Amino acid sequence: MDQWRLAPYEPQWLGLFVNLGTGLRASLGSTALRIDHVGSTSVVGLDAKPIIDIQISVGNFDDEAGYKSAIESLGFELRKENPDKTKRYFRELPGHRRTHIHVRQAGSFSEQITLLFRDYLRVHLEDGARYVQEKHRLMGLYKNDRSKYVEGKGPIVWDILGKAHLWSQEVGWRPGRSDA
Repeated sequence: MDQWRLAPYEPQWLGLFVNLGTGLRASLGSTALRIDHVGSTSVVGLDAKPIIDIQISVGNFDDEAGYKSAIESLGFELRKENPDKTKRYFRELPGHRRTHIHVRQAGSFSEQITLLFRDYLRVHLEDGARYVQEKHRLMGLYKNDRSKYVEGKGPIVWDILGKAHLWSQEVGWRPGRSDA
């Protein structure tokens, strides 16, 4: 299945996350302070690349040995070439369904902003619709250039995050319970 495409929202994405999240919770135990379904597949109604994104929040990000083998035991591998130093990035082994696992320090900016973006889009459907429209436009332009597609999302993501920041102050936002 070509997963480098945008697909209409599918309710099965939640079930896929629940299965993965349950396995991760069993394997990681209390090492994972949070396990959350993030990214566009976590927002009901959003078109998305059919790739499940999972954020695992840990108390000691630098203790890679404390979580690496537990995640790898479920069929994922650490991608050492990840340029984003705010997370450890794991992907599925070849031949398995595409999944992205992002391990972040609990309470860090990158962990919190990911949850805020998700929660804001779950409530503000009009901004979700704008985001989807821009993703379709960019996919049309950069179907064969993933880095340009991702880079192209920057302006709308930051625009939405600005609104999310104001909303968070109005409602006293903080992350809800962990998803798994």
